[in-house]
Amino acid sequence: MTDQHRVSKNTFESLIANFPGTPGIVVKTLGQEQCFRFNAELLFPAASLIKLPILWEFFYQCATGRIDPTEEIELRDEDIAIGFGVLRQLKPGLKLRLHDLAVLMTVISDNTAANLLIDRLGMENINTSIQNLGLMHTKLQHKLHDSSDLNQDNFTTPTDMARMLESFVQQQSLLGEYKHEPLKLLEGQHCKNKLHLGVPKGTRLANKTGEALWLEHDVGVLFGQREAAVIVVMTTGLVENYQGIELCREVARLVYQELL
Repeated sequence: MTDQHRVSKNTFESLIANFPGTPGIVVKTLGQEQCFRFNAELLFPAASLIKLPILWEFFYQCATGRIDPTEEIELRDEDIAIGFGVLRQLKPGLKLRLHDLAVLMTVISDNTAANLLIDRLGMENINTSIQNLGLMHTKLQHKLHDSSDLNQDNFTTPTDMARMLESFVQQQSLLGEYKHEPLKLLEGQHCKNKLHLGVPKGTRLANKTGEALWLEHDVGVLFGQREAAVIVVMTTGLVENYQGIELCREVARLVYQELL
């Protein structure tokens, strides 16, 4: 970050000093190497943040002609996953285009849609893209809500999530004609109770959330008038989930006020 646009390290450290849980934070302006990092290399359960590399792989395969976004998949009873989404409330037999699944997975974090995309795209292909993008500690090990073994959870780090967000902005050429689509979907997502509530209404923010019991994440690209900032806030070990939600809001507020 440039000197005139440097977020005070002390400001962030005071924010997390007495945080009742384990936070991980990365804040940086796009194109700058200097940034604020805290627990940036710590492994966190990814929750729905794992949908970001799935989203990348979807548009990458569209761009390279491996899949057709208009291809239809029929929803089966055995495809229904618990958790977020609307597909679990709909009847089997419904036909959805692959692009519909990408929209549902992103804007309302639909787990069933994510799992259907994992099946169609291939878990190995998604993990290959994860590696190619330089996400060193991120791995998709199982579908959403498809493992009771905590050691087999999908994990990631704040550094990896920051790199994932930067890829959507700085490596768009790899997605060909679909290069703007991921950010458009992320800007339209419906979960706006974390980072969004720390910035003025109408501020452009492309984000993805993740949550589970005692865990709250929100990561996004916040666009200012002259520059943009990557914000990654991940939390685990919470006493109450609202504590992680409030931390996300406060970090976004500080970034907007002091950086953008």
